[in-house]
Amino acid sequence: MIKNWFGNVFSTLCLTAVFVSFAPFCVGGDTDAAASDAEKTYLLRYTWTKGSVLNWEVTHSNRTVTKVGTQTENVDTYTHSMKSWAVESVDENGTGTIVNQVPWVDMRERREDGTTRTFDSRKEMVPEEGFDTVPETLGRDLSRVEISARGEQLSRKDYRASTIVQQANQAYVCILFPEEAIPVGHSWTHQYPVYVQNKVGDLKRVEMIQRFTLESVSNGIARIGYSTKILSPLQDMSIRAQLLDRLYEGIFLFDVERGRAIMLTERVDQSVMGFRGEISSLKVSIDFIERLILQ
Repeated sequence: MIKNWFGNVFSTLCLTAVFVSFAPFCVGGDTDAAASDAEKTYLLRYTWTKGSVLNWEVTHSNRTVTKVGTQTENVDTYTHSMKSWAVESVDENGTGTIVNQVPWVDMRERREDGTTRTFDSRKEMVPEEGFDTVPETLGRDLSRVEISARGEQLSRKDYRASTIVQQANQAYVCILFPEEAIPVGHSWTHQYPVYVQNKVGDLKRVEMIQRFTLESVSNGIARIGYSTKILSPLQDMSIRAQLLDRLYEGIFLFDVERGRAIMLTERVDQSVMGFRGEISSLKVSIDFIERLILQ
């Protein structure tokens, strides 16, 4: 997972987290007002502003348990970082060109035998093996993405993708909103491909699908729940193993009036058997939070 860290940080939608408590949506009192609220619809759109910079605090913890035969390996990783989006330009249709950077990172890894590795770029540390390529990516452009007001990714250029899989997977980084205004309770889906390598190293296309539901809108903040599933039939468990960290469920909060996401929390708890022979298994547990840093 360490090798894919920057891909994970940037590809996990583009949204962020604020530790705010939101009361559940309640209906009571005036029945006419309740009916009016039930019929209300919301047009969900991102608002990009040229020259603005959006910063997020990101935490990502990952536990991987791999069993092959009689051998078991547990690896725990933790990443705390800042993600920065600079809005380079906005066209007449509201499409923003976004440049992504990671200014700093604190990374930790602990293995089954108790050995640990750490690297905090905010301190004067020489990165250990496995983290040694991280400093050269910090504070530099990682990607440039054109994103429409609806959240559609129109183009993307990754500057630091190093493997054929990373180059192929120009992942969607924003939730794709519906074309129309929607009421609370409305659900929609987004189908998209990802690419993995088969046993001989060739790229294989796998269709994924996300399902979103507008669960509530309170004080101008929309709460959207979502889940991700594999749509393509898979017989090869080694391919499914490569997709476990993409099968996340999450909640994100979106400021409808300001047109910006303020919270993202994701959770993965997935496993697969027989990915490397009959007596093998892989279990992945991930917790991911992005929190908007208010200026």
